[in-house]
Amino acid sequence: MKQMYCLARGIAVIAVVYFLPASCDKKEDFSKKEISIDRTELTFSKEDSENKEFNVSCDGEWHIEADSLSMYYGVNMANVRDFTITPVSGKGNATVTVSLKNERPEITESYTVELNIIGKDSQTTLTLKAVAK
Repeated sequence: MKQMYCLARGIAVIAVVYFLPASCDKKEDFSKKEISIDRTELTFSKEDSENKEFNVSCDGEWHIEADSLSMYYGVNMANVRDFTITPVSGKGNATVTVSLKNERPEITESYTVELNIIGKDSQTTLTLKAVAK
């Protein structure tokens, strides 16, 4: 009888040790990684020679996407139409600089470019406007 009791107790201990880790799930982080920017639009005309900036606020990694975005190799910058954007990706908060390319032709037509700033769980859009005057 004593043997049966020891065997049952041993099986119970093994079962607890085996099944206990499976029943304790890791705590999941349910907070969303939100991304935001301090502006929604930057306007450039052919008379503009200064750089313009916007601030990205994010508690994780982020990157910028746009139609016809052309990345530079080896650096964190890209071109889209007449604009150069630096940086195009990062982690955490950052200031993004947008400038007109030096070798660009004069802005002869008005157009817009939509930049999508994408974080892990959310995204936002900034509009670049080129205004021909």
